Amino acid sequence: MKLFRRAKNGVVSGDAIPMFHDGVYHVFFLTSPEHTINYPDRIRTTWYHMISKDLVNWEELEPALMPGVGSTIDKDGCWTGSVIYGEGKYHIFYTAADLDSEFPQKIGHAVSEDGIHFTKDGDHPCIVPITDYYENIDWRDPYVFYNQDEACYWILIAARKNTGPDTRRACVALFKSQDLIHWEHYGPIYEPGYTNVTECPEMFKMGDFWYLTHSRFSEFAQTVYRYSKSPYGPWRTPRFDGIGGRRCYAAKSMANDQGRRFYFAWIHERATPDDRNHWCWGGDFCIPHEIVQREDGELEFKLPYEIESTFDRELEWRFTGRQGNIEYLDQKVELNAVGTMAYGFFDVGEDQFLMRCSVTPDNCRGSVNVILKADDDLAACYILSLDWGAQRAYLTKYPVPMDPYWADASVAVKDFSVIEPDGPRVCEKAYPFCDGDRINLKIVIDHEIMEIFIGEKAAFSFRCYRPVDHQIGLMVLDGNAVFDQIEFVM
Repeated sequence: MKLFRRAKNGVVSGDAIPMFHDGVYHVFFLTSPEHTINYPDRIRTTWYHMISKDLVNWEELEPALMPGVGSTIDKDGCWTGSVIYGEGKYHIFYTAADLDSEFPQKIGHAVSEDGIHFTKDGDHPCIVPITDYYENIDWRDPYVFYNQDEACYWILIAARKNTGPDTRRACVALFKSQDLIHWEHYGPIYEPGYTNVTECPEMFKMGDFWYLTHSRFSEFAQTVYRYSKSPYGPWRTPRFDGIGGRRCYAAKSMANDQGRRFYFAWIHERATPDDRNHWCWGGDFCIPHEIVQREDGELEFKLPYEIESTFDRELEWRFTGRQGNIEYLDQKVELNAVGTMAYGFFDVGEDQFLMRCSVTPDNCRGSVNVILKADDDLAACYILSLDWGAQRAYLTKYPVPMDPYWADASVAVKDFSVIEPDGPRVCEKAYPFCDGDRINLKIVIDHEIMEIFIGEKAAFSFRCYRPVDHQIGLMVLDGNAVFDQIEFVM
């Protein structure tokens, strides 16, 4: 297996800024200063830069942008932005952070002839908040692209209106330009009314549909998308929303010359390698998610074949049933548990692998499940569930927190877990399925990181630091299921 998680020097990976140009994948990305944990030190970020021709082998280049010093407009960090090749040059538009100024966040500009060495456009911003319409604080994450339908450049900015309920003022502001230098304000192009800030906006067109992606750190935090037949909206909410769960954050995409589009995002790390400590900004890159467009315009996500092909060494494994009616032969495990439970664990002997299989539910009224990162008696674990009644896929962290009375009164409760923003269901998404459907699963375990691809439709990412007795197992609740074509590779 060969996965890019972070730079060679070990600094954390933050927001990805992807661009494909002349047959080369570019990923610029934010990194934090070493040994920083909390705001604002953690977000005095630098732009790193890596390139690849195959999504697997990455070459690190010199940093593209570094924070200024003294009283410069980006002395507190070069935050997220975007890169475009236009008007004969490479252009970076980024968030210049100067936290004690009138405009703590403003849009900076840098240019390059070769796409490697960038020169900032002096010490003045190219776009600042228009306070007749917007607040002066949140003004960040510029995304620039060439709108062929209108024959001009568009730039989207994550902003907040200066009116409305305080926690629901998020909007995406639009400016237009003919030359990437002079920008004209159009106005808010999206005002969802459900979040604080629509971070890291992105817009692109696939087929007949336009897509607007953004990330939200409040409410049910994750990267989400909206779609429309027009770049002006109305932007509708899909049934199958979300890119990869709460801890797959700030996803941004690029399309190659074949039209294949890939999202890049990062998975949070904690302040220390302890599941009880708080989550930090930044961490490690997730596996890229390849977009699959449905006929109705909604998006699904799968593991790119380039990444999957790097798992090329077969591992020996065996399955041990722990409870219930279980049949195990070669690459097939059948669990029969109508009205009850059946489960067991795999013995793989590694903590880095890709597990592939197909699962077929039958007479299911409960759920078909994969157990991840479990202790020996299932008291602490994560369970990936395909829930027949809810028609959803979700990843649940156990033990689930309880009211203090019941936690104190129950001798079976061994760990009254810390209640944190993720909730017990750390990832979830609508996932319709029926008895007899054959659903393929691809699950990557990379030490503490779990990345799950379900039916080439949905993807989840999460992190578990604690020592475990079993990396992976199977379980069925009130139903039957056949898991076959089981493989473990690394």
